Amino acid sequence: MDKLKKTIKDSLINFEKAIPDNLVRNQLEAEGVNFEEQSLLQDKFIKRLKFKLKSKITSEKHDNMLEKASNYFKDALYKGLDKPVAYMNKLIKTNQLQTQFSRLDKLSEEQIKDIIKDQNLIEIIEMLEKESKGQ
Repeated sequence: MDKLKKTIKDSLINFEKAIPDNLVRNQLEAEGVNFEEQSLLQDKFIKRLKFKLKSKITSEKHDNMLEKASNYFKDALYKGLDKPVAYMNKLIKTNQLQTQFSRLDKLSEEQIKDIIKDQNLIEIIEMLEKESKGQ
């Protein structure tokens, strides 16, 4: 694969040396290519790519925080820490999920994620870290 990349790169360099940019530009303009329109299309494409990339990064960060918070909760429930257990009960009541989850110690990681996914994950993680360090 590296050999192919090198061959393509060398070919492009040789093409640039053999045919000047202004000659190519003039020929394209003669064929009816509008460089301003192409530039605008390229800018829109780049903006769309940047937006998708930023969205993907944000989504991955959110998923990582959700994973971390659910692990902290699972650990806190296992250790029987009062504050996280009370907080989890509060979340269950505010989400009106109490009929579904009667025993906190039996919650799976996915169920914990379902309960905390619409909450402020940074605050939850900080609270759980503080609570686990205090024990």
